[in-house]
Amino acid sequence: MELSWFDLTTGLLGGLVIFLLGFERMTRAMQSAAGSKLADGLARVSSRPAMGALSGAGVTAIIQSSSVTTVLVVGFASAGVMTLLQAMSVIIGSNLGTTVTAQIVALDVTRFASLMIVAGFVMSHLKSRPILQQSGGALLGLGMVFLGMDLMSSSVSPLRDQPQVMELFQGAGGPLPGLAMGAVFTALVQSSSATIGIVIVLASQGLVDLPSGLAIALGAVIGTCVTSQLASIGQGTAGRRVAAWHLLVNAGGALIWLPLLPWLAAAATWISPSFPELEGTARLAAETPRQVANAFTIFAFVNLLVLLPFLRPLSRLMERLIKPKAYDPFATAQHLNVALLGTPAAALELTRAEIRQLGSTVVEMVEVGGGAAIEGDVMALERIEAMDDEVDALRSAIVTYLAQLGQERISLRQSAEIARLLAAADELEAIGDVVERGLVRIGHRMHEERIEISASTQEVMRALLTEIAGNLTAAIEAVAEADNKGVTALLDRAAEVKDRRESAMSRQAARLTGHGPERAVAYTRQVELISEIYRIHTLTKRLLRRQLSSPIEPDQEPLRGGESAALTDRLDGEQPKAG
Repeated sequence: MELSWFDLTTGLLGGLVIFLLGFERMTRAMQSAAGSKLADGLARVSSRPAMGALSGAGVTAIIQSSSVTTVLVVGFASAGVMTLLQAMSVIIGSNLGTTVTAQIVALDVTRFASLMIVAGFVMSHLKSRPILQQSGGALLGLGMVFLGMDLMSSSVSPLRDQPQVMELFQGAGGPLPGLAMGAVFTALVQSSSATIGIVIVLASQGLVDLPSGLAIALGAVIGTCVTSQLASIGQGTAGRRVAAWHLLVNAGGALIWLPLLPWLAAAATWISPSFPELEGTARLAAETPRQVANAFTIFAFVNLLVLLPFLRPLSRLMERLIKPKAYDPFATAQHLNVALLGTPAAALELTRAEIRQLGSTVVEMVEVGGGAAIEGDVMALERIEAMDDEVDALRSAIVTYLAQLGQERISLRQSAEIARLLAAADELEAIGDVVERGLVRIGHRMHEERIEISASTQEVMRALLTEIAGNLTAAIEAVAEADNKGVTALLDRAAEVKDRRESAMSRQAARLTGHGPERAVAYTRQVELISEIYRIHTLTKRLLRRQLSSPIEPDQEPLRGGESAALTDRLDGEQPKAG
């Protein structure tokens, strides 16, 4: 039969597109189902390397993407949520977890592809049942993967009758061309599992023998390092160390295993099912797919076993090799990381952590600045300016981060969360400004005018300040936890603070009537001080009210393109302040 290059090319490319679209759909659905639990699970990895490796393998097996796991790990390490040792253990575990995809793809279940697509499509439209909807999306994607494989397999089957093509695919140039081919293709499609799937398709038609398929698979391991290297650009030292470790493990491991391909092929053949009743190309097509998947699993498992006992000394080696940069643009933000913007649930979790950090600094400003103004401690007042610079820098980092997150594919629920966190950052900065421009200014003026506050009046003011600072601390935690009940409860208690402020004002008025005219200046300054302290309470109430003004709607569809324009415009309009 004459070979039709048009049918072959269109069938192969069409099948490849369906395969990649299905794989992307399946991965996104699995990530959506995991949600913030995925990030929480990785962030809480045990300090024991074995547990970290198990976590990396488990998460990657669930979400079907070692690239996503790696990006998350780079981000968590840069944000200080995960230590270098934990990140290194998760990386080697993720390499094992991604072999699950190869095992699934190697199964001969293409005849069920249409059934998976139909069932997945129906389930994905059950909006009243989010879990079934997400599971349906994953099943639909998996069906598309197998449908694409079947289409590619049918398209390339005529190549078995072309001796020149067979010689090319059977590794005429040795393992290095296969290694390069796998690395380049994986770097382009950003998925080692997709590359392994292509290898299995070629093997199922007898176009690729086991050594050639394994060379391409090892190249795929190298190609997947591109994702982590891109994720580490502009990141802190910890993130660059994790990316370097990923490159060292994958590229170094693949090159070390390259001369061992005959041994690896023999081991995979030994543990894989055989079909001696078949001959020639038919036997190769029946046996090679499972052998490729098993060899890929052996490669990852042996690497894990060899590296696991030496992770601690290797982590110290990475610390010596990758030195901190002289200037780190993300030094002020302890949690934010641009590498996680593609995973909104994780990015929002890091933003909430940064809001806590910002709030902690503002509360410290209130306590230090207010106490220093009351006591006349000039040295303490001088510290506030530096603290306000830190607050401004953190607020700018949060606004910039949320602006970039607003341009991603996010749900209405996540867009509402972005708006609330942005409002919280604005109000916290405003409270910091009250301390710097109000409390500190009055404190310096009282020092210049030699005004001293009596011990009894200081006690009243400190009680007011302590209550307001405590309410601010509780408000920050309620905002970070999105605890609307807590927010409402704090608003209900606002009247108690107002009563305390009125009591302090009445005390000052009574003292004024019992003294001469010289008391008027002191009275004015002390009333100003009480008013500035109370302004912090007013801004705290505004912070709480703004959290209730944009309710979160559950289970909404993601925002697309123009639907998020208003949110993006709001965020882009925020100009970061100079530090």
